[in-house]
Amino acid sequence: RIAVTTEPWSGVGVDGEVAAATIQAAGTLERLGHTVTTSRPELDWEDVLASTVMEGVAIGSLMLRAPRQPDPAALEAVSRELLRVAGEYTALDMMAGFDAQNRVTRSVAGFFTGHDLLVTPTLGQLPAPHGTLRYDDPGHTLRSWLDSLFEYGPFTMVFNVSGHPAISLPLGHSQSGLPIGVQLIAGYGREDLLFQVAAQLEQATPWKQRTPGFFVG
Repeated sequence: RIAVTTEPWSGVGVDGEVAAATIQAAGTLERLGHTVTTSRPELDWEDVLASTVMEGVAIGSLMLRAPRQPDPAALEAVSRELLRVAGEYTALDMMAGFDAQNRVTRSVAGFFTGHDLLVTPTLGQLPAPHGTLRYDDPGHTLRSWLDSLFEYGPFTMVFNVSGHPAISLPLGHSQSGLPIGVQLIAGYGREDLLFQVAAQLEQATPWKQRTPGFFVG
């Protein structure tokens, strides 16, 4: 029982070639004998963002309590901003983050009572040129940086938050030669299922001989 979606919970657009590669992978799975339907967990994107901030702040808080303090001059701007937010986070803020994470986790776990796997794009867009996400831009707030990050990758973070196992497979290439990943997600503890189905896909659509062109600028 495999569900497929190309619609991110954040509402951002998905590149047409990326969506097509995902649908093609779902078609391959259907031809292999799996039951494939269009569906996805229902969840609030703001809960995903709140959970992500909370997890980042937890790491930042540990850094602020370490015997050796991080040197701001050695950090990129986004890391400095995370440490600043971590220093201002309250216990109530942290509890609100845990509540958001709990809502996301319960929604995703409930979805997998009726499905064995979920198929999504790995990224929502074709791979971005180096520097696009501007890690060292001091004009970024933590939220604005996350928003820009998730414009490219709106699918993977949901399952980082919920803790469900996932695998990304290089199942497609764009017309310009860029790789396109397709993500498979399973229920808790079902890494075995991910590997089994991933092996089926690799056998049906092998990629080991597929290499991109090289460009030197």
